[in-house]
Amino acid sequence: MRRRLSSFWLPSSGDPMFKTARMQKFRVVFLQQAHDSVVARLHEAGVVQLKEISELEVARKALDEEVYEISSLLTKFKEAREFLGPPLGKPVEIEEPPYGQILKQAKKFLDKFEPKLIALKAKKEELNQRRQELHAQMEMLRTFWEIKFPLSYLRPTDEIYVVVGRIAEERVREFSDAAREALGRKVFVAVLGKGKQRILIVACRTAEQPKLSPVLYRHEVELLEIPSIPKAPRKALRTLEGRLKELDEEQAKLEGKRKKLAKARAREVSTLLELLEIQRERLECSGLFGYTDATVVMEGWVLAKRATELDPLLSAATNGRHVLRTYTPQKAEVEAVPVELENPRMVEDFEYVTNMYGLPKYDEVDPTPFMTLTFAIFFAICLSDAGYGIVLGLFMASGFWFAKMFPRKLRRMMIVCAIFTVIVGLLIGGWFGFGQGLWVDPIQRPIPLLKLVVFIGILHLIVAFGMAGALKDLFRRDWKSLIFGRVSRILILIGFFGLSFCVLGIGLHEFGINFTFPKTELFTVFNPFGAGAAIVVAFRTIFYLGLGVGMVGAVLIGKGAGEKIGGPINVIYGITGLIADVTSYTRLLALGIATGVIAFSINFIVGFAYNGMMPAELTPLSAIYAGLLLTGLGFIFIAAHCFNIFINSLGGFIHTMRLHFAEFFSKFYEAGGEKFVPFKAKRTFTKVKGGEWPGR
Repeated sequence: MRRRLSSFWLPSSGDPMFKTARMQKFRVVFLQQAHDSVVARLHEAGVVQLKEISELEVARKALDEEVYEISSLLTKFKEAREFLGPPLGKPVEIEEPPYGQILKQAKKFLDKFEPKLIALKAKKEELNQRRQELHAQMEMLRTFWEIKFPLSYLRPTDEIYVVVGRIAEERVREFSDAAREALGRKVFVAVLGKGKQRILIVACRTAEQPKLSPVLYRHEVELLEIPSIPKAPRKALRTLEGRLKELDEEQAKLEGKRKKLAKARAREVSTLLELLEIQRERLECSGLFGYTDATVVMEGWVLAKRATELDPLLSAATNGRHVLRTYTPQKAEVEAVPVELENPRMVEDFEYVTNMYGLPKYDEVDPTPFMTLTFAIFFAICLSDAGYGIVLGLFMASGFWFAKMFPRKLRRMMIVCAIFTVIVGLLIGGWFGFGQGLWVDPIQRPIPLLKLVVFIGILHLIVAFGMAGALKDLFRRDWKSLIFGRVSRILILIGFFGLSFCVLGIGLHEFGINFTFPKTELFTVFNPFGAGAAIVVAFRTIFYLGLGVGMVGAVLIGKGAGEKIGGPINVIYGITGLIADVTSYTRLLALGIATGVIAFSINFIVGFAYNGMMPAELTPLSAIYAGLLLTGLGFIFIAAHCFNIFINSLGGFIHTMRLHFAEFFSKFYEAGGEKFVPFKAKRTFTKVKGGEWPGR
């Protein structure tokens, strides 16, 4: 009965670069008796992502009762593992029993184990409750620490009304005077304690209470409840401390019993919990399949490079009695295809940034390879200090606990950025604010670096429109967008900024190129019929050709009169957006200079303090002073530069990310793809012996 159908084309290693990993959709039909074996083998292999069956003619399975039963067991086992803790040691190799046997084993285990667990948990809760009550009583007694007689003396009687409260120190005298005046001096007032809050004891005849209450309210006296303890507070506290020690002893005995139980049963609890979780996943996925009277229909996605593994897995589970079909996704299915990024090791680390923005759709370009080099360069220009690059790289490569707080991909990515920072720092920066770059000092001469970041911005946009965007249109075979959108934008970009450089008369001598754009008047350079140098005419031709292609495309693609009229206007207006985009790259210059200025300022302040405070002559006393001064200044120097590294690394990362998200990705990248999530068993405490997975 075994058959394997396939579409005519399977992706190979010769697929275009910059795509996500190629996917195959599969559908398999097999007998219901092989259901559990098929699900188990696919679950252990972890090569497919299952999807809900698309056929409406087949029935689906109702699983509410079974899911409820296994979920109820899982809740109890999770509570048990939380109480006992995870077991130590390596995973246990087991022969996984069928589903029904796992449930039976779990229930049998709980019947014996649960009473012990409940008793221990109840005892622990009781001890915790008693401890909380003791702490609450002790906290209350500390309030009455200054009282040296039993608190029962302060309880009111039929004849005498007694109130105990807390009052602000500055209001004590005012309250005493007001109380005596209100009650005709037939009142007793005592104040205990020190500090801003005092303990107030007030006694009067019970009949006089209505006169006392308003005085207490006006002076914001916080009334305190008097505990029913026959002893003086200090003696009562010592008694409660003794009880607390007894509780600690009981707690220690209980903890010993818990550890003993954990040693005996924690492994079994974690093993059964893991098996139940795996079985629940297998049970829930069954609701995705279609069912006929005798067969099961399953659909899903598999990585094209692993599609050949699917047939042997199914054959082993069904004894070759299945029908499998794999085929490439159709255009209408692109939105539903899951995405797996597939890049070389160094590029893979920069997927961290791509994931922050969103995964590409299946028919989109993966922007990670484009971004890898530019992200590292932009960050390096922002930090722009070779010494800072070395420190950052060593920190990210170290095993410090603080460094390990960052994700591994981010750490490896930042090491690459740190290497580029050292290179850029040698050219335009220095070493911890000392010295200057081999090429230029941007603090003294910022114009060369300004030119560089503008050229980088233009080149970055050309890559966005001309490479990444063009590849996306080629993948989708969207020829109209390629010609009227991408090509026209590139021509406009090159032509407009080429003419702008002619207006400014910019030279390239700082880059070792003996060339200067011919300086031309603004209206002359953009006059399509005006005379000019050959390079001006060339840029002018490119610019107006791009405008023409874009405007014609807007008319052809536009729907309705509004779009056909407004489209060409938007093409012209889009030039302002290009200007804003390129201008945004000047933030690289600002951040690079800021890093250098702060580093220079730190060195200047430390040096100024050293020159002004260091003694001219060394005596035994001045030598000690000099040592302390050097230690303090050294600490300030290191701490200030570490702060500068941190704050400018953070700023450089954020602004570099912004340039890619706002200026680069927005030109071609849609995102919105769903990650490929394989149906895979998560095993921590168990592994299957011999790779055999029985059915139910």
